[in-house]
Amino acid sequence: MRTIHTLKKSKYMIALASASILALSACGSSTDDESTDSTDSSDATNEMNIMTDAMGHEVEIPENPERVLGTYLEDYLVTLDVTPVAQWSAPNGTQVYLEDQLEGVPPISSELPLEEVASTNPDFILINDETQIESGLYEQYNSIAPTFVLGDEVTNDWRKTLTELGKILDKSEEADQALAEYELLVTDSKEEIQQSIGDDKVAAIWYVADTYYTVSPTQSSGATLFEDLELEPANIIADLPEDNIAQWNPVTLEALAELDADHLIFINSSEEAADDLLNDPVWANVPAVSKEQVYPVTRESSWLYNGLQAHTQTIESAKELLTN
Repeated sequence: MRTIHTLKKSKYMIALASASILALSACGSSTDDESTDSTDSSDATNEMNIMTDAMGHEVEIPENPERVLGTYLEDYLVTLDVTPVAQWSAPNGTQVYLEDQLEGVPPISSELPLEEVASTNPDFILINDETQIESGLYEQYNSIAPTFVLGDEVTNDWRKTLTELGKILDKSEEADQALAEYELLVTDSKEEIQQSIGDDKVAAIWYVADTYYTVSPTQSSGATLFEDLELEPANIIADLPEDNIAQWNPVTLEALAELDADHLIFINSSEEAADDLLNDPVWANVPAVSKEQVYPVTRESSWLYNGLQAHTQTIESAKELLTN
């Protein structure tokens, strides 16, 4: 391959996997009325803002909290103009795609040790999902500061997550405005990209730990490409079972050899050069390779993550790659 375009610049399961590779998802769908609907569960007297979280806890939300801790929710917090007191981190680093918005914010371990949480002196703690508060941890976090658990039913859908956090933090107007601006970006970008590539098929492949994965068409960059931008998915994505729940799905070498993508986003989390990997004979018959329409991006990019900032950056990246 002579030329490969380069790029300068997923849900709690990705967060856990990221402790070694800074990704694998991301990372709710619509919450039910009985669990986390903040509007319905607000105190009717309005004397104080009390909401019921995903675990059934009635949480008194501080008014205008100034020291919010919400690890792996930083994308949503900065969208709402809230700077967290600490940012999620793993041994390999932080969410680099947010480095501009989180400049100067100290890291905290993704496992949220109690001592580290207490040291940040939060006045409000936001927890992604139930798996983070097992074995009595909720009570211990809540003894440090009021603690609200969003839950899977919210955090599986990044739009719902942003909307819910807007309610919790009394920033619904900001959330609505950010979503409206995002939809305008989607509309404009979809038209521009589709004018450039038409019905060409697109795939996003992630290579990490000697394994290839394809992203679910409903999560992170998959949702950006195939739900928002409505691009034509390559066969390995179109053939995923409708009930698949994995954000990233392993791809066999046999499936790669039959990949019919005309454009390939190649997310490389290995130490090997993308050129070397793509020179493997398994790629020989892939249209994107023969047409030199493979676009490597790094694991530090937004392509592995969920949230308005991540999806905005991914759209801008896709537009740059697919229209040049």
